[in-house]
Amino acid sequence: MIENPNADACLIDRRCCRAFTLVELLAVIAIIGVLVALLLPAVQSARESARRASCSNNLKQLGLGLLNHVDARSVFPMGAQTWLDSSQPTANGVQYGGRRWSWFVYLLPYVEELSLYDAQWGHYASQTWANGSGLSYSSLPNKSLTVRGFMCPSDPTNPKVQSQDGPASSNNQGFHGNYLLSAGSEAFGTTGSESAQRNGIAFPLSAVAIKDVTDGLSKTLAGSEILLVPELVGGGASAIDLRGRYHNNMHGGCSLSTLRQPNTTVSDRLPYCSTALPQAPCVRGSGINHVISARSYHLGGVGAVMADGAVRFVSNEITPQVWQAAGSRNGGETTSGVE
Repeated sequence: MIENPNADACLIDRRCCRAFTLVELLAVIAIIGVLVALLLPAVQSARESARRASCSNNLKQLGLGLLNHVDARSVFPMGAQTWLDSSQPTANGVQYGGRRWSWFVYLLPYVEELSLYDAQWGHYASQTWANGSGLSYSSLPNKSLTVRGFMCPSDPTNPKVQSQDGPASSNNQGFHGNYLLSAGSEAFGTTGSESAQRNGIAFPLSAVAIKDVTDGLSKTLAGSEILLVPELVGGGASAIDLRGRYHNNMHGGCSLSTLRQPNTTVSDRLPYCSTALPQAPCVRGSGINHVISARSYHLGGVGAVMADGAVRFVSNEITPQVWQAAGSRNGGETTSGVE
């Protein structure tokens, strides 16, 4: 039999054979918990910094796409083909209320999405629009295809590729995005024709050229962010939220206003919106005096792209006057808080 040479020592001093006591184990767990509590915010902050940087890069590409569009077409892309909340105007027997696409499709070739543009524009070009027949998004090819450059990674609703009607419905609205162009510094108008007279760069039937931006490209907002609101499939009319709806802009879901400060607590106003997201409050209203404000999950403000392509981070504390001035292309106001 082989004897343990340390047996006598262990009998004399039993500390060498002890395991952790319950108190010691709890102390170790508590220390680990404190370390995790200290490190977790830092990790989350680093992740959000990366997401914010990616979002800023998306806005930069959006700005470059807008400038490329201006170089090729001499104007910023048209905000919408139809008056807001209207089947008008009608010209040469064509009822424009059926033409519901937004600036999104015009911009696709200039943000390296030429194949998607070819498919979707081919669909639009094949439609018979007289008397408003057909809806532009009903059988639109690839309408649920995600375009990553139009999604902010900080928004957990991404990718939003369907409305409450569900993916099998022809009325499914398809891909929604976080970036909207600026219609101006006011609500979207009180009449259909007035909606086509906004002071931003993209609104119904707009054709804004660089010469029209008399405040200067560096002082005029081109676009910013919004929060997407998820829609419960089969949830009925109360689940509908049209903010960020790129393929059907009849109700202004692809335009934003600088009427109110970023991340305002004042509700947006739209004909179809949901109260499912507290950070993006909205009330449904009849008529067309609607508005969508810039919002994001970034701490303290929103990302914004100016008409010269420069990207800014705009604080929630910006004064209403300066933010409204940034939304106007020709008001002559100061925008020192955005520059």
